[in-house]
Amino acid sequence: MVLVGGGMQICSSVSNRYCSAADTFTAAAKSGEQYLLSEQHLANIADSSFWGEERVIEQQQTLALLEFIRSRQAGEPTTERELLRQWRGAEIEIDGIWVSGRTNYAALTDRERNFVLDQLQIMASANTGSRRATTRQREFANLAQTSDAFTVEIVRKIVDLAQQVSGPQRKPRLLVVTASGRDPFAAVDMYTNLFSEAGAEVTWLPINAAYQAAQQNKANNSPSCEQLPQYLAAYHGTYQRARVYPDLMQQFERFCQQGTTAAVELIRRSDAVFINGGDQSLTLQAFRQDDGTATAELKQLESMLAAGQIIVAGTSAGSAVMAGGSYQGRKTPMITNGDSYSAMQFGAFDLPAPQSGCDKDQSCANGLGENHLTYSGAGGLGLFNWGVLDTHFSERGRQARLVRLQHDTQTRFGFGIDENTALLVGFDRAENAPEVKMAVLGEAGVFVADIQQAQSSGEGSASQIEKVSTHYLTRDDMLEIKDGVMRTRFADWKFAPNNNQSPLLSSGELFERDNYRQLAQLLCLTQSRQAQGRAVRVGQGHQLTLSKDMTTYARQGLYRQAGTEVQYCSYRNVLLDMAPAN
Repeated sequence: MVLVGGGMQICSSVSNRYCSAADTFTAAAKSGEQYLLSEQHLANIADSSFWGEERVIEQQQTLALLEFIRSRQAGEPTTERELLRQWRGAEIEIDGIWVSGRTNYAALTDRERNFVLDQLQIMASANTGSRRATTRQREFANLAQTSDAFTVEIVRKIVDLAQQVSGPQRKPRLLVVTASGRDPFAAVDMYTNLFSEAGAEVTWLPINAAYQAAQQNKANNSPSCEQLPQYLAAYHGTYQRARVYPDLMQQFERFCQQGTTAAVELIRRSDAVFINGGDQSLTLQAFRQDDGTATAELKQLESMLAAGQIIVAGTSAGSAVMAGGSYQGRKTPMITNGDSYSAMQFGAFDLPAPQSGCDKDQSCANGLGENHLTYSGAGGLGLFNWGVLDTHFSERGRQARLVRLQHDTQTRFGFGIDENTALLVGFDRAENAPEVKMAVLGEAGVFVADIQQAQSSGEGSASQIEKVSTHYLTRDDMLEIKDGVMRTRFADWKFAPNNNQSPLLSSGELFERDNYRQLAQLLCLTQSRQAQGRAVRVGQGHQLTLSKDMTTYARQGLYRQAGTEVQYCSYRNVLLDMAPAN
């Protein structure tokens, strides 16, 4: 398995800031989304069944602002950037009241914004003078021109491992799954092109929540594939995809009609599967039925992975969803939402994740806020049993949310993967071999928390968790688990830190950006025995203490990658205590 923490910096025609040359792509390649403010599109936005009575004001203001923008255009398509600039910059009078576009835009939830943009989006096509081409523009990727060498090596590693499965006689067959995306069509072109550039024979596997809904809701013993647009709206919250991606929608419909048997056969013939980022709850619905049982497609993946016949890779949500099954007699949960501050204050909830922005329209269910820590106690795909998986980890300060989830569910191990970093997971089936071996590849590291010896007291915001054993493994470090014992091995090119300074280490905003990682890095590199940080809002929060004892080990080293020099510091057995702030 190759589990990426997200944040790969891929050079594509839409994201050319990651390219080493500005002119990497021609004008024929897709450079962004296109939108059209037509009378019909605005009529679609006026759908009262979407907005509901409690959001009538937001609906009317949005329509009035968009109609104002339409009146100033000549019926020509516009880019997303230009559309949002005009929307937020508009100011109009409605019934004697001045309405600001910026205020209106900020008042909408993510669900409402996405609905509006989907209804305005059209197929991206080349503009040839006064006539627009009828061929859809595609997003292209260029691995050779990707300026970030860490991203390149992760992509190539996935394909190289797939090549080991396929053998040297043919290209490895790799399936791209875009089930995690709110719009499951948006990333198809980029990822298929990317892995083709890396040397694989790539096919889109259009399994997603809408597909599974069609397979499970049969009509006359056949999948209800004619309902796919409605399922896309209901499960993914995405609209008008046949207008924006007509060819991919036709491919999706054909795939749906062929049914589960054809999907399983496609997986059986493949050497690797890659799952994109987005929302792991959507990916879960793509591979599990409503009652939680594995679909035929997931069963095929499980059997092939157990037999060493396939590489399973994912990024961001596509990695987090792999957790599940059970370890040491306890079910392994799948994290679904939340930030560290809310996790420490309120704990973890085995409930569906609240929708992003639900605080704005008071639509959050089960008494949750949009940043509350939620998880699926039944787990995710269950392909990774050894602990909770979290991603975008250090960059978003997710250490406390991982530890709190472990504590509340009594899950011994937690693994937090940084951005542009991969956790390689291998299984050795030889007698007396470890249950699993892991290694770190890429730009940053993997945080591992072990709560076996942890102690706790209190509840809710008064909870106190102490003596959590934490580890941070960086490039080329390895880890193995056997009979419940975890062993780590640092890379041979790393050495003991020789900085004799013992500064007082503290951070006032521990979970903002990557402040936790920076504080732990200083503790790792110096002779200081302790570091402290606080996470406090409106007088409430927690204080965290990181400390070394006689079992703590640290190793540092410099690594040069394509002209970039990165300093790493790996550590083992740094104790973490979390207590309410005074």
